[in-house]
This record gives sequence, C-alpha cells and structure tokens, in this order.
Amino acid sequence: MFLGGTLICLTFSGLQASRVGNREIELTARENCVALLSPNPIDVTSVATAQKTRRTVAAFLSLDTLDRFGIDLFGSRRDRSERVRRCPVTPAARGLAAELLRPEASGQVLQLRAEALVLELLAEFKDQAISSNRAVGALRAGPALASVHRARDLITADPAAPHTLVSIAEAAGVSVTTLKRDSQKAFGVSPIAFLRAERLERGRSLIESQGLSVSSAAYASGYDHPGNFAQAFRRHFGFAPSALRR
Repeated sequence: MFLGGTLICLTFSGLQASRVGNREIELTARENCVALLSPNPIDVTSVATAQKTRRTVAAFLSLDTLDRFGIDLFGSRRDRSERVRRCPVTPAARGLAAELLRPEASGQVLQLRAEALVLELLAEFKDQAISSNRAVGALRAGPALASVHRARDLITADPAAPHTLVSIAEAAGVSVTTLKRDSQKAFGVSPIAFLRAERLERGRSLIESQGLSVSSAAYASGYDHPGNFAQAFRRHFGFAPSALRR
C-alpha cells in the first residue's frame, strides 16, 4: 500500500505480471521499470505466476518532488488521475539496482545508490518525454498528424464497427505502414491498440450505465466472442467484467 504520489518499480527475474491500482500489467521481459501515478492510496500486489526468484526495487516520490525536479512523467501536471508508464532499464540503472540488492552494503552506501538509481530512472523518463515531444512536433509540421487524427476520430465515432487496420488506413488516406508509424510517434500506441481500448471502455460503460450483460456488452462493443472480451477486459482493467454487475 502507498498513500498517493508516484511509485517507480524496477523488477527482475521472472515476474510475469503485477497488479497496480485497478490494473493488471503484463511484464513480458525479464527486466521491467513501471511508474504508477495515483492521487489516492492504493494496493500494489504481485499476481505473478512465475516460479523464478523475484527481485524488486521500488521508490516512492511525492508529486511535489517531481514538480521540484521539473519532470512530468505522465504528460500533464494538471491531470493527476491514476496512470501507468513504462521505461527501459538502462545499464546504469541495472547496475545500481543490483548493488541495492546486495545485503552486505552499508546503510549510507545503500541510500546513495538508491538516490542515484531514482535520478537515473527519472532522467530516462525525461529523455523519453523529450523524444516523444520531438516526434509529435515533427508530425505537426506536415499532414501526418491530421491523418492520425482522422483515424482516431473514425474509431471513436463507432468503435464497434468492423474496423481493420487496412480499412482505418484507407479512411485516413495513408498506407498501413505510415499510419502505424505516425500513430506510434504521436500517441505512443498503435491504431489497433487504441481501437481495443475504445471497445473495452465502451463495454465497461454499457455494463455500468445501462446494465447490459457481459455478453451483450461484448457484442455491442465489436467483439465476436464474449470470452475474448472478458479476457481482454481483465487484462486492461485488472478485474473481470462480471465484477461490475455484483
């Protein structure tokens, strides 16, 4: 449990997934760095199924601390809703984390290494944000961003429609390759990932606000099989859609 702010968690050795807040995050690599922003107290509970030894180094930073550093991990200091961001594990961060996990290190040395690790990870997050802003700026210089917005507008207008990557690209007036590249640059997600998220949000809204069954919400959101909807829903939100009807 932590009381709100930002939690940065660096995980090694076989952890497959973690539940943070109300989301279950898949961790596909052997090393993962995840930052969680939450304005409220939340539980952070491992739901890993791997049998390997798990090693985790975590640091808590208050929102005031991030503001003092001038680092905006989540895109907007005004929006303090619960969100998650990932970060690559740099060689320097990996080495510092390994040193922190050695029990023979002294308290003072551990503190210095912990501070260095946090600064290393914050620097990596900041570099990511700068690179992303440059990419979006480059897109704004031409018609590429307009094409990406056309694609997103098409999806949000009717996420349940039988969209495919090809049909979305055709409607946006660009090739599939161009749409995937520009969408990733501008928003950090592929068009299909955005479509999936929109469908799941629609399904959740239909269950919560209209009282639809899970199966009805699945079909109304564009899914052909309720089982696929339920599986994707659990992965995205961290709980089964049936929990909304209890």
